[in-house]
Amino acid sequence: MWNLIQAEWLKLRRCQILLVGIVALAVCPVVQYGTQLMLAPEYRDLNYDFRHLFANVIWGNSQVFLPISLVMIGGWFIDRETTHDTLKNIITVPVSMSKLLGAKLVITGMLSVVFGVYSVGVTLLTGGIVGLKGLTPGMILTSGGQVVAASFMTYLVCMPMILIFGQMRGGYLGGSIFTFFLGYSMLFFKSGLLLSAYPFSAALILTGFDMTEYNGASSPPDYLLAAAGIGFVILAAVLLLGASDRQREMKPLRRKKRKGSRRRVRGRR
Repeated sequence: MWNLIQAEWLKLRRCQILLVGIVALAVCPVVQYGTQLMLAPEYRDLNYDFRHLFANVIWGNSQVFLPISLVMIGGWFIDRETTHDTLKNIITVPVSMSKLLGAKLVITGMLSVVFGVYSVGVTLLTGGIVGLKGLTPGMILTSGGQVVAASFMTYLVCMPMILIFGQMRGGYLGGSIFTFFLGYSMLFFKSGLLLSAYPFSAALILTGFDMTEYNGASSPPDYLLAAAGIGFVILAAVLLLGASDRQREMKPLRRKKRKGSRRRVRGRR
């Protein structure tokens, strides 16, 4: 397993799709601060500082940028074995499909942590350029650690989508869009079971993020339900890995056949 992880890590040097995550996470703090500037003067937060920017970045990353980036990149890691025609060579050696997919998931999880650290750096750079106040070592450790933790927890939530859409040829693009809608949906769960158990909001709750200010939560979160929500997606990912051993090739996406295509071929003959 360790050799598989090392091999997948070395492949990252030729992985141009990483630019999706790099650009998306660099844009996030700029967008969050720009949104504050676009508000009417009477609605702006006069005390907007580094702490607020970090909180906005956590919310924006977990709701939009990370779900799209992680599912697209992780799904592409899996899909490339078919599109590059390398899967037929891999299955001739004694490596199970579950171990192959598991190694790709581990690499995606490592990338989520790297993306979290990178997001902290970009946030500090953005806040420094615009002249925000409130930057202290304690704040960097607390808010920066929360950014990295939220990035990894969001990856855990995205694991089933990475496995499902990554095993459909070309399906990772549609999967990233679908996961975006799942992440955005946590905006509408403001109380009760769904607030705490919905995996995307559970990921933020377990990192200590205050949901009240960002989705208008009207009830306190339940940490046990949040842990159960994360546990559910981890179990789903484990079951999907187990089921992957039954197949030796990726599933192609269904394409609609054009009407009259057969007639045209026969006519040419």
